[in-house]
Amino acid sequence: MIYPLYEQAKKLLINEYESNFKFVQSSRYYTIYINEKIKHSFQVSGVGNGILMHEAYFKDKDRDFTDIARTAILLHDIYRFREIRGLFEKDKNVDHSVCGAQLLKETKDFNNILIMLPIKHHGHMIEALYEDEEYQKQDIATQEDIKHIAFAVRDADKIANWHFLCNEWDAIKDVWMAYPDDFSAEQGIVNDKLWQFFIERKVGPRTLQITNGDRLMSLICWLFDINYAYSIDYSIKLDCFNGLCDLLRKIKVPEERICTVKHIIKDYVFEKFDKVIF
Repeated sequence: MIYPLYEQAKKLLINEYESNFKFVQSSRYYTIYINEKIKHSFQVSGVGNGILMHEAYFKDKDRDFTDIARTAILLHDIYRFREIRGLFEKDKNVDHSVCGAQLLKETKDFNNILIMLPIKHHGHMIEALYEDEEYQKQDIATQEDIKHIAFAVRDADKIANWHFLCNEWDAIKDVWMAYPDDFSAEQGIVNDKLWQFFIERKVGPRTLQITNGDRLMSLICWLFDINYAYSIDYSIKLDCFNGLCDLLRKIKVPEERICTVKHIIKDYVFEKFDKVIF
């Protein structure tokens, strides 16, 4: 089945990648970074399409709605390429989620609240979406559509990143870890505040990331923001949770803590999604 808006979105995505790639290709680091992001975008699209096919909320939606949802998932990182170029040229940080929504708002084809709001807040805590003035202006039915598309974007984004980390660590660790070649015991430490977020089954704030151990634990905490049972099924199929625990071991997180991580993941997945893992 052809999805016209999605096909246009692919062209926009590739154009954004190609037009910014040429400015960073002299840098090994930024070349790895920008190449990872174009590959990631299509991986997220693949995971997201699975969610749209299997989750009950989307099954009775018409083709136009599915086209919009697929487009939002594919374009979730549309501003990443400009962000990477900006970091290379100016060392300036921007919020690629907000900037991506604004970029799409300025287009003729993608200026759609069902696309823009899920993208605007995909990198934020979910409460930011619910508190958004544009979201609050919508009727209940539209809010539900926005929310579920946002859930699909967020779940697919996390799963694709987990899979990338577990399977292409050597290729992408430089852009994911603060100290990618430091395997000392110090880098395996997880600070107490972040560990407490995990114990309480909450997403940990990025401000708590100091060591490589902190970084990976923060990514594992994403589990507590997963919304759909199919997302857990897909993660289990890709063996993401075992893979993430193996990475904790690789960067010298103590084995006692890894056992605790596996225990909490196992209990949480069973209690919330009725899925058996490990």
